[in-house]
Amino acid sequence: MSVTYALALPESRTKRQAQLYGTRAQLAVGNGDVEGYLALAGCDKRAGTASYALRIINQSQHLLRARMTCARLRGEAILAYPLDIHVAPFSVSETLLPVRVADVGPYDRAIVQVAGGDVAFSLEAPAPPRMGKRSRWTLAAAASLALTLGTAFAAAASTPHLALLAAPDRALRGTTLDVPYAFGGWASLQYQLQTPDGKQLSAGLLKSHEGTLHFTVPSAAGSNLVLSVDVAGPFGRQRRTERIAIATPAAAKQRPATLTAPRISEFAVATAVVRAGANARFKYTTDAREGEIWLIDDAGRLWARAPISAYGETTLRVPQGAAGREMRAVLHARNQKLDTVASVGVMVMPGALAPDSQAGSQSSGTPKVAAANMTLSSEQAAPGDVITVMIDGNHGDARITMTDDSGQAVEQGDIPSTQNAVTLTAPSVTKATTYYVMASITQGIGDQTVVRKLAVSPRGNGAP
Repeated sequence: MSVTYALALPESRTKRQAQLYGTRAQLAVGNGDVEGYLALAGCDKRAGTASYALRIINQSQHLLRARMTCARLRGEAILAYPLDIHVAPFSVSETLLPVRVADVGPYDRAIVQVAGGDVAFSLEAPAPPRMGKRSRWTLAAAASLALTLGTAFAAAASTPHLALLAAPDRALRGTTLDVPYAFGGWASLQYQLQTPDGKQLSAGLLKSHEGTLHFTVPSAAGSNLVLSVDVAGPFGRQRRTERIAIATPAAAKQRPATLTAPRISEFAVATAVVRAGANARFKYTTDAREGEIWLIDDAGRLWARAPISAYGETTLRVPQGAAGREMRAVLHARNQKLDTVASVGVMVMPGALAPDSQAGSQSSGTPKVAAANMTLSSEQAAPGDVITVMIDGNHGDARITMTDDSGQAVEQGDIPSTQNAVTLTAPSVTKATTYYVMASITQGIGDQTVVRKLAVSPRGNGAP
């Protein structure tokens, strides 16, 4: 809350004499006090100007701004001074403000509004007296008052005083210590940092009225340090001493290294055509420390496995029984308990075709039963011809797949255990092409794969 005091002469004196005085305001805020003074310093009738002395003592952390206006006789306010006066935190501002009476016109009083942060108050001073019979006496009184105030302001401004010394209560060894400071008056600041036994660690002389002192706390500084600041000038001196406790920083606890899941950025089949009974190469890029590559069919059965290498390439031996199956190659990468999986589809093509008597092959470990045989109604066809695929002998369900040389499935069909045949349509071609017809036949708990070739040629190129 703003408290304003008006300095006035006793009532026995004339009103004109009382108007020569100004006002003083003092405001208490949470982080410091703010004081302000405004008074009519003089009036030059020849130049047509009135001068006002403004003094603001800002001991807060807020930047204050002062603006001067004049209240006319009819109550209207007009800007008297075109520039705002800025008062920095923890500083003293003394300004002589001229007012051109001819530009402002007749006015009752001068008003200075001071605001900034949570600070707001106003100062008032009277207008210069109108010249009459006693104008000389009035002018003399105003001059005397201005001289008195000027002398008081000059004495106050010249007296050294320390406005700010923000030394911390505690600091850590081996760290940097920053101490903001601010002082006023006609003076300079001398500082020194010492140990309790008087050993000087740092010292200096500063003429800048505000800034920050920087110190490095030695590792062997002891339990505390003593910071002494001396503000001295021709009109006096002020000294302050601060003690700063020194602590040892706690040892930083080493955190265990964070374990992350392995990353797989590439996984591909390097072998152009994967054939049964041959090797298949796989390439990959991973930051895993260990892992394996698995070859798994659609039922989840594992056919082959091999560990990964640091070179990013692994070779698997594809079993003969995998011919004609759609498989998945799975890369299982591990970093201790964390793992990552990537997979790619693989179509296993048959290796060297066996004679009819050896076409059927049983899975290892299953009982030997009579092998089923597969025959085609024709081993040569033209585009659009219907090919009948027949299964001879005892069999369970059979999956019939026609693939091209790259292993891409062209057409598929199923033969239940209660039937013996299914029809396929020869694909459209522009040149003679060889296709593979594969039958995956179940027999009890075992299975076998039979492969036959089908030659498809355009009509007129020897096709029936």
